[in-house]
Amino acid sequence: MTGRIEKLMRPLMHTSREFFPFIGLLAVISGVAIYGYVLQLTQGLGVTGLNDVTIWGIYIVNFIFFIGISHAGIAISATVRLMKLHRYHKIARIAELLTIVSLAMAGLSIVIDLGRPDRSYLLVTQYLKRFKFSPLTWDITAVGTYLTLSATYLYLTLRQDFKLLSERFTGLRGKFYGMLIPLYEVGEKATIDRLSFWLSVTILPIMVMVHTTVAWIFALLGSRPLWFTAFAGPYYIVAAVASGLGSVVVIAAVMRRIYHWEDIIEPMVFKGLANISMLTTLIYIYMMMAEQIGALYAGPEAEFLVSYEWIFGSFSGLFWGMTTLGLILPFAFLLWQAFKPGYVHIEGSAVACTILVIAFWFKRYMIIVPTLSIGIQQVGIYAPSWVEIAIMLGAFAIPILMYAIITKIVPLIELEEEETH
Repeated sequence: MTGRIEKLMRPLMHTSREFFPFIGLLAVISGVAIYGYVLQLTQGLGVTGLNDVTIWGIYIVNFIFFIGISHAGIAISATVRLMKLHRYHKIARIAELLTIVSLAMAGLSIVIDLGRPDRSYLLVTQYLKRFKFSPLTWDITAVGTYLTLSATYLYLTLRQDFKLLSERFTGLRGKFYGMLIPLYEVGEKATIDRLSFWLSVTILPIMVMVHTTVAWIFALLGSRPLWFTAFAGPYYIVAAVASGLGSVVVIAAVMRRIYHWEDIIEPMVFKGLANISMLTTLIYIYMMMAEQIGALYAGPEAEFLVSYEWIFGSFSGLFWGMTTLGLILPFAFLLWQAFKPGYVHIEGSAVACTILVIAFWFKRYMIIVPTLSIGIQQVGIYAPSWVEIAIMLGAFAIPILMYAIITKIVPLIELEEEETH
């Protein structure tokens, strides 16, 4: 094998001293989250800050957030394949893995939010009865389809690499990779390329459908202020693209630094992704302004009350902090970088995108909590309990833990593709 292939296989063959303490920390956080969830299961949702008025909290915030960032993975990979954007091929699988772990965590967030998760089987056994009446069933259908197609797409692109790894490693590890490619045939790459192409064509509209369906779950509740809107679908999709691409920038920058892939993942890859994230953030800020101006100056009373509390009332600190520090400031940096030809500050882009991703989580919080709290009883009646906070931290630790472990099993950049260069 070439030195380039050996370099790409470094995560599979070498483990740094920092890796196991990092895994240990994530495991401890995940363990505390599991303990909190056991308390919730045994004592009921009374251990959370949820109540009869604010029926959704940070569990549903996590669900929307993880569904959002999952869009970037297959979107990048499918677009790269369909439009032959070879420069971005290096980060395609990094993004694909983000999609898988994010979708898994999104589904788990729904289960966590259920007071009786043991009854979730009814969504399957009474699927046809509920499909016509329950937006949640639409959502499960869309997310399940998206996860299945994404996992299939990832597996197909991995078969060639698993073949190389089965030959590279000896012993049990080599046999393990061999078991992952049943019915493998020499020369099947052409068939896989055709299947991957048509999966790319299929996945892109399903990706749009998934987050549109999530938006409809809220938009169809006409009694809830600021949710019943015609542009809920585009509104959510724009946020998903911005936060998803930002997440890919952060992960790719971290992997590039840890594994010394400076000569493999070119700086302009980061600039291209950051530019798209910057543009979608601008569009989102515009849509947010349109929403608030309509609600504050010409909306129904309930929408006015929510909008007023967003901008001037009890949620104003969170709103303006999220808007100025979380959206506008990173946007300004990325815009300045975009107008400097041939220049990209990778670390600065990663920091800006990290702030954007955090801001979009808080924006999801702003979508859920004020609408369910204002104008019904007193303002700000919901506050997450320590159980919810522990589970929320675990909801971030678990996918990071999954991703870290996967990097020791799956090549983050296609070996077969690199071997042809």
